[in-house]
Amino acid sequence: MISLTAEQRAPVVEDGNIYLSACPGSGKTRVITAKLLLLAEAQIGSPRSVACITYTNAAVDEIESRLKQVGSRAIIDCTEVCTIHSFCLQYVLRPYRWLAPDVPTTFKILTREAPEFERLVEAVEDEIGRRIGRTTYEDYASISMGLDGEPFGPGIERGLVSVPLAKRFWQFMRAAGFIDFSMILFYSHQILHNNDFVASGVASKFKWLLVDEFQDTSALQIEIFKIIFGHKKSGFFLVGDENQSIYGFAGAVPEAAQDFAKRIDASFDFALSGNFRSGPRIVDLAESLIPRNPRMNSVGAAAAYVEAPIYVHVGNPTLAVTDYFLPWVEIEGIPLGKCAVLAPWWTNLIPIARHLRDIGVPVFGPGARPYQRRRTFATLAEQLGACVEQEHLLGLPGVEKAIFRLAQEVVGVTRFDVFSYEGRKSALSLVYEAKRVALEHSGGLDWLRTCATQCADILVRDGWLLESQRALLRQSVDEMEADMARNRIDTANLQISDLGLFANPDRAIKLITLHNSKGREFDAVAVICLNEGRVPHFSAETQEEFDEARRLFYVGISRTRKLLLLASDQSHWRDRPSRFIAETGIARSN
Repeated sequence: MISLTAEQRAPVVEDGNIYLSACPGSGKTRVITAKLLLLAEAQIGSPRSVACITYTNAAVDEIESRLKQVGSRAIIDCTEVCTIHSFCLQYVLRPYRWLAPDVPTTFKILTREAPEFERLVEAVEDEIGRRIGRTTYEDYASISMGLDGEPFGPGIERGLVSVPLAKRFWQFMRAAGFIDFSMILFYSHQILHNNDFVASGVASKFKWLLVDEFQDTSALQIEIFKIIFGHKKSGFFLVGDENQSIYGFAGAVPEAAQDFAKRIDASFDFALSGNFRSGPRIVDLAESLIPRNPRMNSVGAAAAYVEAPIYVHVGNPTLAVTDYFLPWVEIEGIPLGKCAVLAPWWTNLIPIARHLRDIGVPVFGPGARPYQRRRTFATLAEQLGACVEQEHLLGLPGVEKAIFRLAQEVVGVTRFDVFSYEGRKSALSLVYEAKRVALEHSGGLDWLRTCATQCADILVRDGWLLESQRALLRQSVDEMEADMARNRIDTANLQISDLGLFANPDRAIKLITLHNSKGREFDAVAVICLNEGRVPHFSAETQEEFDEARRLFYVGISRTRKLLLLASDQSHWRDRPSRFIAETGIARSN
């Protein structure tokens, strides 16, 4: 059994359906892993399994890694750790696609990073004779399909996409053989709702479903869980924190999540209130913003972190980082790789990334890459660049995933056999070749050019790319070079390690939006752009919108262990500090 505190152990050993409320830094992943091990052990020798459904792929990787460390082969064989989209794809949509006539026969998943995404958006906008604007692609990317099949999202509510345009975009998408993540849930729900034998089969397969970040479950996901529960064959262990529900714009309905827990008669008797991450003064700041019951307390090693949070009001966001945050981090001896700058929007981070890059500070995040991430060879090159710098082969899983994405993007097929013995052989060949090329070409650009050609040979030889696609990797390097020229990068001094930084960013300061910081933790955090109109957003009108903005602020505060800098700015004379800064009672530093 994993080592647990009494507070953590109580919900693990309890029988029946449970809703566990977990404060930030409470070790909920440890609790989920312990519960998963206990439940899976009971299924050894039976045909049933235990599913653990997480919010992100990063959480999947973390739980799988912990399982491999402490679980037996028999226990691991009884578990399925995945996101809700992967769960629905594997157990509903792919095996029963024929029950959803609107889904393309051989469909692919369209992501924002795929080149086809922008081409489809441009096709829709061309029909109405409108030019692509600064936010056009992001507005379309924010659209989701609701429970009723209608489009919703920020791109419609406060962007330039209308409901008819969203539906036209989906029409083009399906005609091109694509569906998106929201469609995975919509069509899976349709199949489950309309075909009792499918729902019964899924319920029979899984004795238990553990669901993480349950407060951010969408209405569609709730309905899927309702259908599964309706067959009275599956139990639920739900873990969430209503005070960290920040995805209302993506369809999260925390009230519906609570209602579902009540519907399945889940026990609400358990809560994790011990915060093992943040120092007492940071915890006190968070409690002043959103008081918890029971109160959150700093415990373990975190209780010894004594630094008080600092608040500054500066001329612009970059000054908050360069003049206050970085000097503080240096004084305290915290490595840059354990630091993060959080902002409401990714557009707030791009100028900071460029400035830090210009002054020689390694950065990871929006605006940090000197080329577009969607370039065909970019992800694989980054993974190989990281492996070149390493003396071990721990980077192989990253190379395998890069091959998987490359085959999916270029060939248009999903090759799960990448994660097999044959895939591992190809990944090893690529790593060894990248290291060999590095001995002959120490400069980053020369290595990138040569490596693209050699990698293409290996991928074609091993069947992951077609012969006709051999030149695509080298062409993408030309595109990366053009990107770097536009960004005025000194390519003559580009190092292989600069490319590997994005695959293994342990020495770089992280630049992350507040929403994407959820589930992460750092030794030092600067939360910038804390102004009215940003947090809360200028479009906020309802009490629920203001409450969600407060929760977003709370998430940012609770990401740090030791140092916390809060910063508002006066980039414009109308800018005022966020109302939530005053609510915390924190004093401005000079």
